[in-house]
Amino acid sequence: MITRALILPIILTFFSISMSYSDTSKPLRITIYPSKINKNVIGSSTTIIDYNEIRKSSYKTIGDLISKYSGINFENYYYGTDAKTSVRMRGFGEQASRNILILVNGIRLTDMTMGGANLSNINIGDIYEIEMIKGGSAGVLFGDGATGGAVNIITKNPNFVRDELNLKTSLKSFSSKSKSFSYTKKLNNFVIQSFVSEEDTQGYRENSKFKSDNFNFDLSFLKDPINRYFAKFSYSEQLTEIPGNITLTDFYIRPRYSRTPEDFGTEKVNSISIGSQNILDSGNKFSNVFKFEDKDQTTSALSGGRYILAKTNLETATFSSKLIKKYKFNNLDLKSKFGVDFFKSDYRAIGNNWSQVKYHNIASQNIIEPFGIFEFNHSSNKKIDYEIGFRYHYYELDTDNYTTKTSLSSDDRQNYAWSLGANYNLQNGQKLFSHVSRSYRSPRLDEIISLISPSPGHTHIDHQYSNDIELGYELIEKKHRYKASIFRTLIKNQIYLNQTTLNNENFDPSIHQGLEIEFDQSINNNLNLKSNATFIDSHFTKGIEKGNETSYVPRISGNLSLNYDLDSYTDTSLEYKYMGKQRSGNDPTYLLPKSKAYQIIDFNVTHKIKSFKLKGSINNILNKKYYTNLIKSAAWSGNKPYAYPQPGRTLFLGFEATF
Repeated sequence: MITRALILPIILTFFSISMSYSDTSKPLRITIYPSKINKNVIGSSTTIIDYNEIRKSSYKTIGDLISKYSGINFENYYYGTDAKTSVRMRGFGEQASRNILILVNGIRLTDMTMGGANLSNINIGDIYEIEMIKGGSAGVLFGDGATGGAVNIITKNPNFVRDELNLKTSLKSFSSKSKSFSYTKKLNNFVIQSFVSEEDTQGYRENSKFKSDNFNFDLSFLKDPINRYFAKFSYSEQLTEIPGNITLTDFYIRPRYSRTPEDFGTEKVNSISIGSQNILDSGNKFSNVFKFEDKDQTTSALSGGRYILAKTNLETATFSSKLIKKYKFNNLDLKSKFGVDFFKSDYRAIGNNWSQVKYHNIASQNIIEPFGIFEFNHSSNKKIDYEIGFRYHYYELDTDNYTTKTSLSSDDRQNYAWSLGANYNLQNGQKLFSHVSRSYRSPRLDEIISLISPSPGHTHIDHQYSNDIELGYELIEKKHRYKASIFRTLIKNQIYLNQTTLNNENFDPSIHQGLEIEFDQSINNNLNLKSNATFIDSHFTKGIEKGNETSYVPRISGNLSLNYDLDSYTDTSLEYKYMGKQRSGNDPTYLLPKSKAYQIIDFNVTHKIKSFKLKGSINNILNKKYYTNLIKSAAWSGNKPYAYPQPGRTLFLGFEATF
């Protein structure tokens, strides 16, 4: 299968060359991004973080940056990094990593396991835009695992970069240090982009050290302004110590304490990508990307005086091909987007359990998803835009005990997603938008069967699907912007952990619904206000969890920031975040109260001197003591509340030079 996957993009690349403009055609300077098919999704609530906002916020992690927007929460266990993180959107809390898809240039980072995407491997300096698509329409755009939405990170286009050398270094609280080097060079029709970084922190708590090394090398061939071919190689290596959660008693007495003083994990990832992006005749676009990734992970834990060791290897081949064509029929303007996404993973787990019994299990997963999306409007009525899309999903999974050469499970399923959206453009910058959609997700490998076990038990789980509806209003004027949207999602066969049996099962149905409000105001030429608030009601309607709220989802959350430019060289910002109370995890009978709400205020400043930038921030200015992810222990251990402590006031100082 891997061989066929390698051949397919080569064939399609040659096909794209044959269809592209000849050298005698008049060149067009057009920006090409493989993932731009989802820009300004019709009828859906889409947020674009543009280049200027990213550049001003380059002292932040990606998770911190996206968590400033409505309907999105970001929880991490390690101060100042994107390691061990979860992007939560529209009512998905504990299950967020399986329902919110993370992508780079339209290629998914989220893999076949329950683990979330590792955002710490991405250089924020390489990012051009971040697209956040909320709701089920993301399922048609990107496929499996985008039930609640998707975050698509778009990197800079080599067609428009310039020769540049960039150096960064920073110091943070808790002996946290980072440094990076990036270099961009144009040589005739070639563009070389490279990036090296190192990050090291002792962490806020005991046994919470984090160390990361990254290397990226991109080579692009610009055949002409409208045809680009590229290859990319990346390598990353991480060491993560695992402090675990602690009791609330310890949180108030000794918050830096670790219950797991010897637990740690390592990760090594190698990946290579090749692809092409072409403008065909009449401005039609064609793109192909093939990516192969090899990920090695090791986890070591001490339990009952004995070490538990798990070593896993995950090889993933991804292929994505998209063709965008424009048509005109009388008064109808039509743009079609056809494509196919192919995703193949091979997984191997080797280790021993707490009683030192060894295991060796393997799995193979294949997903293929053809799709079509149509946008159209009438030239006689420019006020209304429509979009309709469909995606088909075929999934197969096989797992085996490699030691005994026996099959553990074999499964194949089919599913589909569709969406229908409309924008109605009113006068004076006003717009109404709405959509209805159906999305899906297949169960992850370690939801069906845990291969990190000498005797894995197989659980039958139906595929999850959801029906989503949204209605919104947006007003954009020169000095201010206002946006409000109301949404409701009915989830059938939601895959959720049964807190009694400790197995992942289907809970049918559950509801996520809410209201998002955003308001931005330019107070004067130097002072800008940005604010948002979200109300979410996420609960189960039947079964043993009937009436229970979804774990780790605040009913009310909000953000407010004041950005003040002292002069053309100095930017400052004051940021406020509120997170409401959340239901604890592993607590179906509500033995524990909800976790406490918390409020955080940060101050940031950036000063530019010619080619140099100085950056500083004070996070949690008021030194608030708070925790995240409250969870109940098992009954045999006393139903105790456990939490992940977060640091109080912290400091950051950074230096950047660009030549």
